[in-house]
Amino acid sequence: MSLVVLCDFDGTITTVDTAEFVLNRFAWGDWQRFDRQFEKGKITIEECLTKQFSRVNASEEQILEELKDVVIFRPNFKKLAEYCQSNGIPFMIVSAGLDIVINHFLEINKCQNLVEVYAAKTAFSADGIRLTFPQLFDKSSANFKHDVVRKHKNEGRKVVYIGDGLADYDAAKDADYLFVIEGSRLAKLCKSHGIPCKNITDFQEVIESIRKSC
Repeated sequence: MSLVVLCDFDGTITTVDTAEFVLNRFAWGDWQRFDRQFEKGKITIEECLTKQFSRVNASEEQILEELKDVVIFRPNFKKLAEYCQSNGIPFMIVSAGLDIVINHFLEINKCQNLVEVYAAKTAFSADGIRLTFPQLFDKSSANFKHDVVRKHKNEGRKVVYIGDGLADYDAAKDADYLFVIEGSRLAKLCKSHGIPCKNITDFQEVIESIRKSC
């Protein structure tokens, strides 16, 4: 059986939501109103984040400096990535966060050669941060996370998805094996909508489940 592991970054691999942290620290005005619009289904996650990060006037150096003491990886993330690599299972981080943040902390944790990052490209300008999201393979997909799940399934792979938030919900619904961070927004959504999933706090639980049943 051909497997692929797709994993969210903020709040899933990390114990803090780095995108929200950056917005709280550097964004001007009421950036939270775009979250409310997204939650009501009025805008996509791509539109939400594009609007929010256009309000951030900070350099890459400033952002990474602010995050250096707050970003902690959830236990056994590297072990899961190494397990996937040694067993020929593609491992992709599918994130709505900043790619410069993701790549920086992957390097610090010596994981940069174990995973592929699928996220918006970040560009800094005088008018805030510009995000360029991956193009959809299928225009009917809800967002780029949902789209990459569908792409892999259409190519005959079973999809393991790991996430924690509302932005993961559409992707999570279509995954073959779903892991959610215990107590997270996604965990509550899955419970209320009867979507089968396994609640986790440690990536070792994902390794064990893949070994047993995936």
